[in-house]
Amino acid sequence: MAKKVAVLVETDYCVGCSACQMACQNYYDLPVTDTYLRVFLGKPDVVDGRHEMFMCPFPYDLDHCANCLEKENGQAPCAQICIAKCLHVDEVENIEKYEAEEASGRVAIFR
Repeated sequence: MAKKVAVLVETDYCVGCSACQMACQNYYDLPVTDTYLRVFLGKPDVVDGRHEMFMCPFPYDLDHCANCLEKENGQAPCAQICIAKCLHVDEVENIEKYEAEEASGRVAIFR
């Protein structure tokens, strides 16, 4: 039975480079138009006098995330390539522990 997986994104640190999306596409040999994880880019906005833009990887199918973790011994290619080290893919319990003990700023968790 596949383990229950979650994806945590520290949204304050995501730069929207889409490397995680390309890693997912490459891992599953998908065409450019298909992916199991897509980076969502929000509209720029002014918050507290500063320009901000919301960016967040969004996994469409956590079964494929579980498959990556199993095949790659806990090292999901999307998380490994993340230049900001803000994308974490792991079992739900480990993600919850990471959120409580190590995550800083705003987070998005997909279960």
